Amino acid sequence: MIIAELKGKIPSKFNDKEDILTSNVFSFFKYTDRQLLKVYLLQLGLDVDSTDSKNAEFIFWPSYDDGTEPDLIIICGKYYILFEAKLYSDFAPKTSSLDSQIEREITMGKITAKNLNKEFVYIAITVEYYKQKNKYSKYENRDFLFIWSNWQMIASFIHSGLVDNILKQDIEFAKDLYSLFVKKKLRNFKGYKSTTSLFPVATQGSIFYSINTSKYKGEFTGFIENLKDFEEIKVYQNKFKKIFFKSLNTYKNNTNKEVFYNDN
Repeated sequence: MIIAELKGKIPSKFNDKEDILTSNVFSFFKYTDRQLLKVYLLQLGLDVDSTDSKNAEFIFWPSYDDGTEPDLIIICGKYYILFEAKLYSDFAPKTSSLDSQIEREITMGKITAKNLNKEFVYIAITVEYYKQKNKYSKYENRDFLFIWSNWQMIASFIHSGLVDNILKQDIEFAKDLYSLFVKKKLRNFKGYKSTTSLFPVATQGSIFYSINTSKYKGEFTGFIENLKDFEEIKVYQNKFKKIFFKSLNTYKNNTNKEVFYNDN
């Protein structure tokens, strides 16, 4: 599916579907070296080890008894982790007959986690660049762990793995997935100093035109070559004195009564 999206073979009406993105991204964590899942969950603040991640169970779009259907459940170690991912849509709000989507998923997730003797964790993944406190604070400091994250964080995680060369056996998968994030404009801007290239780039010793390599010597050879025989303009060292400005003629403004054109 990733290749199909990169090559533009997915109908445009499906390009912004979070279900497809969720499948692509978390299939990466399911089918690659499970050490990556461990590191990712550790970055989210969950205490898991290599055995936990290796034996983790992925359940995509489970259906609870009340009809609620979260995007993903990962049972890993002591945790029952519910993921709800959004791209350009928002969480369903509360209605006259239903609680909000998040509240319904929390209720059913906690019940299931308790039945499995696991700690319930709710992870909301959105496209927002920063956490909106007024939107999510009501879910925090309760009897379960609520975590907000975004797609950009996952893109940065994969990018760092490629740069640090820790994705050797899964490098092709990782490159394609990162390219998908780039195509969907879901990567963070880290500043120019951290700019790196994931692919070999041929570089030259100089980016400037050299006259010695030109067949036609009459071409423009650059300012440096043409101006090298001219005397250098030095910075003015003296200071202006008040008397200099006093000696300037005073400008007199001869104001006309009318500023419009008179053809007489």
